[in-house]
Amino acid sequence: MSYRVLITDEATDDVFNLVKYIHVDLCNPDAANKLYTNLNREVNNMGDFPLKFADSGIKYRGYIIHKKIYQSYLLFYIISDENQTVYVLRILKDIMNWRNILQKTNIYHFSNYR
Repeated sequence: MSYRVLITDEATDDVFNLVKYIHVDLCNPDAANKLYTNLNREVNNMGDFPLKFADSGIKYRGYIIHKKIYQSYLLFYIISDENQTVYVLRILKDIMNWRNILQKTNIYHFSNYR
């Protein structure tokens, strides 16, 4: 059975900032649109086999944060078996100090449910 996938406001902001950087700073709107489409596809498919991806070594509220790699991007999420839901916490560039970013965040926000 496939899990429902919800994305936090923080992960939504991450995608917006990544796409904006490619579109505006690198002046490459085609690459920005392609990244947006591909990241959305990756997020939407995360509910199919959520345990398939690695443990990041970090926990959030007792849940293991998993790490899915897509090209040079890292998609971080937790799995709630009780709710059969995957919660996408952050989507970061692999060169970022992702451990520090994940460990600093105490709460994630959801304003738009998918």
